[in-house]
Amino acid sequence: MARDRTPADLIGHHVLDREGHNVGKINQVYLDDNTDQPSWVSVHTGLFGRHETLVPLQGSQPVEEDIRVPYDKSVVKDAPHVDADRHISPEEEQTVRRYYAEHGGPPMRGEETEMGRGPGPQTTGREDMAGGAAGGAAGGMAGGMAGDAAMRDRDPAMADERDDISMTRSEERVDIGVERREAGHARMHKYVETEQFDETVPLHHDELQVERRPVDDPSAVREPREMGEDEQTFTLYEERPVVSKEQVPVEEIHVRKRDVTRDEHVQGQRRRERVELEDDEGEPPANA
Repeated sequence: MARDRTPADLIGHHVLDREGHNVGKINQVYLDDNTDQPSWVSVHTGLFGRHETLVPLQGSQPVEEDIRVPYDKSVVKDAPHVDADRHISPEEEQTVRRYYAEHGGPPMRGEETEMGRGPGPQTTGREDMAGGAAGGAAGGMAGGMAGDAAMRDRDPAMADERDDISMTRSEERVDIGVERREAGHARMHKYVETEQFDETVPLHHDELQVERRPVDDPSAVREPREMGEDEQTFTLYEERPVVSKEQVPVEEIHVRKRDVTRDEHVQGQRRRERVELEDDEGEPPANA
């Protein structure tokens, strides 16, 4: 079993037999007094039952969140049951240890073994478990019972027998709201720019045009003059472009805010509780 897993990590997970079949759910963990490492676990295999079966962890292997023990499912289910409502006596402990020793588990220690060994701890020669030698299981079971009361306080079904029990299932409900906050500023600014213009303007001017008329009847000439020098003048005019400017309003610009709605996809996680039922085989009942 991985050394970085704590006893609390095992509770609620499953014990699998040597073939990988589900045996039951771990209800309690018993520690070795010498190493404070998990040495035995109790497996709850019934539906709301009061009995638990002890399973040694020596030789077990982790399978994801569960553990696999080197026993058949029938061996674990036929093991002596332990009454969770009272302390495990030394006689019951020896009975459980003797049972697994007879089915290939860790051998017993001391003078109570059927093999007739002398007093003193005996080791199996295997240290697969994190400090889980079988010789420390007795102290581990006695220390592990300190957690029985807390388990019974959390699970009223273990405190007394009733014809029916109830459990409240809760879940998180998501309430998505909105908040109003500043998203930026908009300013309207006016400035003066200069641009070129090019237009064609018609202009008028005076030109000289000479017309000569022969005099056929001298008596018809008005105010005849003596021959000599004479001079007549008149003024010629022309138009030139004159540019003048005046400021006139040409446009009004109005800017206003308007409310726009858009859809945004929101993702997240929410938790909910799930209730599972198991029968004596560790499987869900047919009518569940």
